[in-house]
Amino acid sequence: MAMNIPGLNLTGLLPDERWIAEMTFNAPDECKIERGQHRADVIFVLTCAARIVQMQSGFAMLESAYQQPNNAANIMMKNMLDLCIGVLAFFLFGYYIAYHDTHTLTGLGDAGTDLAHFFCTFSYATTAATINSGALAGRVAFFPYLVLSTVMTGLLYPICAYLAWGNGWLQELGFVDFAGSVVVHQVGAISALVSTCFLGPRIGRFPSYRAWKRPWSFLWIENHDDAYYREPEEAVEKKVFIPFRKCRHPVQLLFGTFLLLVGFLAFNPASTFKTTLGADLVVAHASATTLLAAAGGGVGGMVFSMLYTRSTVVRVPELTNAVIAGLVASCAPAAVMPLSVSPLVGFVAAILSLIMEEVLAHFQIDDAVGAVAAHGPSGAWGAIAVALFAQKSCVNPDVVGIFFGGGDAGWTLLGNQLIGLFLLSGISIGITYISVLLIEIVAGFRCTRACELIGLDLWEHQFDDGSVSTNKHKAMLLDRATSSVNIGAPKGFWENFVEAMNGHSARRASLTPESSPVKSYDMRGPPEEKSLQDEVKELKKTVDLLQAQLALLALAKEREDDEVARGRQDIFGVRQSSASAEGIRETSL
Repeated sequence: MAMNIPGLNLTGLLPDERWIAEMTFNAPDECKIERGQHRADVIFVLTCAARIVQMQSGFAMLESAYQQPNNAANIMMKNMLDLCIGVLAFFLFGYYIAYHDTHTLTGLGDAGTDLAHFFCTFSYATTAATINSGALAGRVAFFPYLVLSTVMTGLLYPICAYLAWGNGWLQELGFVDFAGSVVVHQVGAISALVSTCFLGPRIGRFPSYRAWKRPWSFLWIENHDDAYYREPEEAVEKKVFIPFRKCRHPVQLLFGTFLLLVGFLAFNPASTFKTTLGADLVVAHASATTLLAAAGGGVGGMVFSMLYTRSTVVRVPELTNAVIAGLVASCAPAAVMPLSVSPLVGFVAAILSLIMEEVLAHFQIDDAVGAVAAHGPSGAWGAIAVALFAQKSCVNPDVVGIFFGGGDAGWTLLGNQLIGLFLLSGISIGITYISVLLIEIVAGFRCTRACELIGLDLWEHQFDDGSVSTNKHKAMLLDRATSSVNIGAPKGFWENFVEAMNGHSARRASLTPESSPVKSYDMRGPPEEKSLQDEVKELKKTVDLLQAQLALLALAKEREDDEVARGRQDIFGVRQSSASAEGIRETSL
């Protein structure tokens, strides 16, 4: 079969004869069987990949639950552009770097399988990039972050995926990571840790924070003194700056975790990339172990929270991060560990994650949403769990753990897992550090202090929640901050583009600790010129308010006297007479 169109060369783009024969209804029986298997595998992979991409909404919900209200839209915007820019970077060069030995996007000989594979592996890449988004939330500049995200999706993840999954050196060595405990989550967590150390904490996160001036601080560009990171009390009083709080929206946090849980139930099984020829057994096994590990993680978070608070209180952040840690740890051994061990793997991952969160806080490293803690230790533990708990009867007879009769082969597997863990972590450290260093030199990685006080939603995206029009102090800070870098002056397209790229460095240079009008506002308050008439109006309002409060107090006293006179109910609903009430009062005294 041939197709000739004058002036159009479709060589290499049209299906070959074998593909046409398989997809024709009049094909031989053996081709019909292969066609059915092909379709089933493609549909399975595409369905799982779509659910994995939807995990971005879960990450966005979870991350925004930790942030001040004036930073929530910025979180959503970063997750959206992680997806948009990431898919272009992965399509243009990332996919080729990772899988040039095994898959291709040119030609249609196996187009369905290769395109489905591209879709699914991209969903893994964007998951690794999103870990940075959560850890850096609240103080990273928008465009510099997008550059780092592009590096993650287009370079860092593809290199790691090639070594572990694309016929690279680690795969030949015998490194086993079924669904990315290390390749996706550990790599993303290490990258987020490096970026977080470079960026510094959010304003007000650590009241006693001291800027890093240690002997090895030459590795980081520390542009600010200790006072820069302290919460400005006057700005809080005048409602210019929303103070730090660990979790602001627990319901939103739980809902985001539910979305991630559902996504992980596609994340791990999708790594088979097929359901035919016996792979359906692997899919079922990986799904069950993933769910059991999440359950073990949830129980671990509950136990840790009760031990930490020394009560029966179960706090929401501990529970959600523990569930995520259990899911992350299940990725590497999902297809090889027995069902009975899965809850233990999740439980240990939860404990390690929550301990790591406390360690980071002790060293004043601001992991804004617990992303480093949830994905880092649990990812490493998942890789080690393969060497400990892999069972021969599960899926791969060549992968046997130490505790299930692996012997010398089990110890060799443990060595391979540790080599892969340290190698991929080192690659993540190197690429991230170089990228962040270049971004800092060229454009500045952190937003300005004024931007952080006002909120990233307004500064980066011109989204006003109404506070600027109702809060004159915030409006004055915004006006001073923008006028200090002449943002309001009319410019051409190129000038605006250049300012968008390097404006953060300009703002930092213009807002020095001593000369900055923004800082003087933070410390001493804005100069106010009020007329005598305005002051009289404010005094009248104050007097009216005090009179209303006195009237309410008098009314409450009258009601209390009436209740005592005719008997009242205590807090348990038991009616008391005035005499018994007096007796109780005397006894308590």
